[in-house]
Amino acid sequence: MEFYEVKISDISLTNVGFAVFLRPKDSEDKRVVPIFIGPLETHSITTVIDGTKPPRPMTHDLMLYMLTSLGATVLKITIEEIIDSTFYAKIQLRKDEEIITLDARPSDSIALALRANAPIFIAKSVLDETGIIMKEDEIQGESISSEKKIQALPKSNLQILEETLENALKTEDYETAAKIRDQIKKLIENS
Repeated sequence: MEFYEVKISDISLTNVGFAVFLRPKDSEDKRVVPIFIGPLETHSITTVIDGTKPPRPMTHDLMLYMLTSLGATVLKITIEEIIDSTFYAKIQLRKDEEIITLDARPSDSIALALRANAPIFIAKSVLDETGIIMKEDEIQGESISSEKKIQALPKSNLQILEETLENALKTEDYETAAKIRDQIKKLIENS
């Protein structure tokens, strides 16, 4: 199976929810693969990208702490197939001389890979089947700020914003929660 190493080119709120857009890293290929993820996973991924440190470990932080405490390292993640619009990923670990491969959701895999500084790969067949070409001005680049993304949300997405606020509060990320709360207030005032 042929794979391309990918990077996150954008995380956006679409008309069907949050999506992470993956683009081949060392290629002239302009296609991106949108993978739809939940608000919790979006929050988990954007906290790493934004460099935000929650006061207590989030689930993916805990996963990495457990793995490293057990002497395992995350080698890479691979997004290997798509079946009925569902992406399937694997996390590859090394413990001593043993290579361990685990099935996982792409969103959890990406959140873990970012924390472990592990590369993310996508199968060529998945890129060929799901890759889309976006205009350059539609892709925000590698520097993703959750604050900027929140400001771009349309009014019709108030419910998703409220769910994201609730998740930020659950993970005790009060700085992000305050920003989301302020954005909700603006949306309500402008409606």
